[in-house]
Amino acid sequence: MDYYVSPLGDDSNSGLSEKQPWQSIKRVNTMELLPGDSVWFKANQTFFGNLHLAKVKQRQADEARVVTIGSYGSGRATIDAGSGAGFIAKNRGGVHLVNLNFVGAGASKNTGSGISFINTLLRDTKLSDIRIHQVDVSGFKYAGVNFTAQPIDNSRSGFRNVSITNTTSHDNGDAGISCIGAWNSGRNGYAHADFYVGNCSAYRNAGISGKGSHSGNGIVLAQMDGALIEHCRAYENGKLNDYEDGGPVGIWTWDANRVVIQFNESHHNRTGSSKDGGGFDLDGGVTNSVVQHNYSHDNDGAGYLLAQFDGARPFYGNVIRNNLSVNDGRKNSYGGIHLWSTGANGGITDTKFYANTVYTIHSANSSPAAIDCSSEGVRNICFYNNRFYTDGKADCVRGQTNRNVIFENNTFATNYKFPRAPIEA
Repeated sequence: MDYYVSPLGDDSNSGLSEKQPWQSIKRVNTMELLPGDSVWFKANQTFFGNLHLAKVKQRQADEARVVTIGSYGSGRATIDAGSGAGFIAKNRGGVHLVNLNFVGAGASKNTGSGISFINTLLRDTKLSDIRIHQVDVSGFKYAGVNFTAQPIDNSRSGFRNVSITNTTSHDNGDAGISCIGAWNSGRNGYAHADFYVGNCSAYRNAGISGKGSHSGNGIVLAQMDGALIEHCRAYENGKLNDYEDGGPVGIWTWDANRVVIQFNESHHNRTGSSKDGGGFDLDGGVTNSVVQHNYSHDNDGAGYLLAQFDGARPFYGNVIRNNLSVNDGRKNSYGGIHLWSTGANGGITDTKFYANTVYTIHSANSSPAAIDCSSEGVRNICFYNNRFYTDGKADCVRGQTNRNVIFENNTFATNYKFPRAPIEA
């Protein structure tokens, strides 16, 4: 069935045509939608309330059929959630959100996330076929778009086959786009699998002061086996993060396997603490992943950070290639490329950096370097065919004598004459 909603409608109508529309989100929430049903909000109109799909039925045989929620007419409808969540789907897969705006009362006044998918199911249950396309989300306390796995049996339940495309998440608190699962470094498997994030923007997600963990991320995926993030932009995130044990990054992943991050731009990301505020990051137990063809510039933290913290799974088999860093490390003395490791679970190992280019100039607020690989918690790290340029005031390489790091056929220019115009990718 197709159901229609318009400010000029009536909740006593059938809702089955544009001439007999419902009026409110409240009426939609009372409907027991079935797989294959659609709900269409009138374009260029605002609807007040908090949309949820707590009563959607889904059986195993219905996996090929989904519930679609979107706009009808030319333009987008707006869901004004006020102080609450914009959309919540708990323990439900098979949902497509298309061509909508979700607006909260502002990160300091709102109490929820913009779009929230939650899985609390048992026995490694993965909910599938979720699409978010051409959606704008802003003004929420937590993430603009959020996937959370919270199985009470601490299993690997989560989400798979998720696509987030042409979506903008901005001016939220904790993150633009976020995915997290039940973390247990001692187990096998992951909560989530096969995510695609493409042509999305995450900006001015400033962070939550006093949260007690990193806050203010652009796009972050965790507990993930198989993901692709491409053609996205993350900028001006993180300035309110005040957590001293970790900070925000524009685009990153942690506790993950087989993640590809490519053809993205991450810039002017900040931190209010002494940690991070970087462009890109593979962090804490990432394996068999690739960071390639990205552009990082003018970030507080590292352009490309690899970090291994205590308690994380092993970290190995990653490749960082064909990336550009310009003017990163504006705060807290990070490198354009920066490795940091406690040595946990073998530290950062078996990782290759090649064909990357880093331009670094001095900063009044920092002591940046083109590359910092001085951490002793690394092993079998290879740098070859990279180009590192500094202005003669910033360090070029920290850790070039590290016995666990190999340098071959790289170019080092320590007194490079930078052009007046910005360097482009």
